[in-house]
Amino acid sequence: MKALVLRKPLGVENLKFEDVPDPVPRDDEVLVKVIMSGLNPVDYGLINGRIIYNVSPMPHIPGAEAMGTVMKNHGTFREGDRVVIYNRVYDGTCPKCLSGNEHLCINGGIWSVVSNGGYSEMVAVKSYNLFPIPDSIGDEVAVSLPVGALTAYRALKRAGAEAGKKLLVYGASGNTGTFLTQLGSIMGMEVHAVTRKDWTGDFGSHKTYSAESIPEDLKADIVVNSIGSSFWNSAISHLDSSGTLVTFGVQTGKEASIDISQIYSREYSIVGSTGGTRKDFHEVIEIAEKFKLKVKVSETLYLGDYVKAMKRYEEKRDGRIIFKNNR
Repeated sequence: MKALVLRKPLGVENLKFEDVPDPVPRDDEVLVKVIMSGLNPVDYGLINGRIIYNVSPMPHIPGAEAMGTVMKNHGTFREGDRVVIYNRVYDGTCPKCLSGNEHLCINGGIWSVVSNGGYSEMVAVKSYNLFPIPDSIGDEVAVSLPVGALTAYRALKRAGAEAGKKLLVYGASGNTGTFLTQLGSIMGMEVHAVTRKDWTGDFGSHKTYSAESIPEDLKADIVVNSIGSSFWNSAISHLDSSGTLVTFGVQTGKEASIDISQIYSREYSIVGSTGGTRKDFHEVIEIAEKFKLKVKVSETLYLGDYVKAMKRYEEKRDGRIIFKNNR
């Protein structure tokens, strides 16, 4: 089969589209034909050596988001079933797994980082990492659920999102941002989007601002900063008393300073969030079907056009980049 293979030293120049052996599934694995995969910060950071996790194995096949069809009957899965991959590797036996937090498995990690991922024509995946996709959910939305939608949903749950609260989203036009605005709106929140794009209203935001034009007196119950240190101080400044700041991205830097007196005097809560549980993912799929979640796609490219995709990723664009396995 064809796959994108990364070798050391890391970098796009050491990523090649080449022939590799077809995966041979073990007894507890299902063979999946990959239809679509996504390009997101996990993949981009891994390929360029900017990721904070250990990458294994090497040479390595990236691709944290993948959906496709089952190639051979296995358990409850039938040939031709549309499936999406829950992208966490977990053993199911550690204290975190036993408490229902598989995404924090002590012995696990991100599928495509601590294992090969979905930038290939086929993958062999643990059966418990596969989730059926209803026919009403399109391929582009399905492939965007494991990272963008799941991360957004978990972040809002961690922050205590509920109807009537005010939500401020930095990076609202990004992969997680578009899902944060949609989910916040679905939950009955007043959503304020921070982005230079003018189309976030189509995804549920009530008002949109550039980072420089946020009203000084705007205070939100929940602020989500998925961008990193560049917007840390701004995010804190727009947090209402007893509000919650959620963070899960370091694209613009991972170090920030905190005025501790602000935290306790205004009873702020600062919450980290990453990925989501299997239960969260099941709920995300149900929400996607019921409320018709959508995704903004800038370009869909053949997997072999990865150099073009990486350049597009670095440019200003409207929406995300998705790979497909047929021209």
